[in-house]
Amino acid sequence: MRRGWWLVVALLASTSPTFACTGESVHLEGDFETGDLAWGEEDQQFRIMGSEAVISPRPGTQSARWNAGANLTDLDACVTLVMPEATADRSRDYAGIVFWLDDKDNFYEAVIAPNGLFTVARKINGKMVPVSPVPWTKVKGLKLEPGDKNTMRVTLEGQTATITINDEVAARFRGQPPSATSHIGLVAASGPDGVQSWRMSDFKVTNVSPAPRVIEASADSHLPTKKKEKLSTGTLPSDSQCSDGKVLFADDFSRHDPTWGKKDSRFKIGAGEAVFTPVPGTRTFRLNRVFLFDDIVACATVRLNKNTTDPTLSYAGLVFWVKDNENYYQAVVAPSGYFTVARVVDGQVQSSRPIEWTKVDVIKTGSKQDNTLRVGLNGDNAEIMINGKKVGSFKGESPGGPSYVGLLASSASGKRGDTWTITDFAVAEPN
Repeated sequence: MRRGWWLVVALLASTSPTFACTGESVHLEGDFETGDLAWGEEDQQFRIMGSEAVISPRPGTQSARWNAGANLTDLDACVTLVMPEATADRSRDYAGIVFWLDDKDNFYEAVIAPNGLFTVARKINGKMVPVSPVPWTKVKGLKLEPGDKNTMRVTLEGQTATITINDEVAARFRGQPPSATSHIGLVAASGPDGVQSWRMSDFKVTNVSPAPRVIEASADSHLPTKKKEKLSTGTLPSDSQCSDGKVLFADDFSRHDPTWGKKDSRFKIGAGEAVFTPVPGTRTFRLNRVFLFDDIVACATVRLNKNTTDPTLSYAGLVFWVKDNENYYQAVVAPSGYFTVARVVDGQVQSSRPIEWTKVDVIKTGSKQDNTLRVGLNGDNAEIMINGKKVGSFKGESPGGPSYVGLLASSASGKRGDTWTITDFAVAEPN
């Protein structure tokens, strides 16, 4: 039996919550219970006092516990968090809810800190991902004095997670839940100066009941606005040239999903398109900052909106095997009928390319032409297809674990520059 109810890892850089978790099916409520199929056994870092749990991580660590007997999908989880005693460094003490938890090495966590900030972080294969789904953000109305009570609610519906703090929505984002059921639990951290004890009570988990109000994820932040909106979602088009495997992620680009970062003069999403307008003579790329993948097939359709002054310097396509913003691979097509795969290391395109610029008849040349690029990844091996035809393959150097996928476009030099439109972006399991 897997004893998946405890972990200790290095630090990441009011009233009962009767306002929420009112689903008709109650999964967890009342006193905390010990045991392998509950919250584990008590120790120096985890104590139970009826309906209250106290987590006291060692200095410079975080500790989490979850109910190993509750295997859930969509849910509504609520808890009351009591601010600990004052410390010298209020930014490295935090506590909250751990969710979409597969095991001690794979989970999300939503936490608040005594400095008035909160974040959503993610751990994959034992490592915290460098880009948090929700960065540290100021929360209005967070009660910060020792002994003050704050309520946190995490609502999970499909790929959407909504974080509510003191009855105000603090974030809503699209995440990457486990393919099957997962666990829900609690997490706390102590700063390096000493042990902090976080008291947690009124923990309750139900199914998701219809909310009386609708919230939106803003294009420029993780905070909701008053306008009724939904996060952008998508499925593979019926004529897709992507994999026949299970769709892991697809974006119909109907609205600007904040997982792509902020919109600006060089990048915007809407009306079914991702539009890139790079500064003339430069390239622009965007990563989806939430989803990470191992072996996949990624697809996108690219189109140059108007004729370019230099078809050799204008191109668009996919970025993959992304380690960070300065280390990745890119597979792109140009309106001249050429394609290439290049590797970027420390922000510089390497002179030796996995696939040099190559002319292929299958590319539709000129502007206002749709070309579908498909990149298949299996370990260190990559296969490139354009418009349904294999045009190349190579053995590269993958990051050695889950990595990001994104989009890229480049503009030729000149006053006008180029605009590229990208549609039908999808990531699927290999055939």
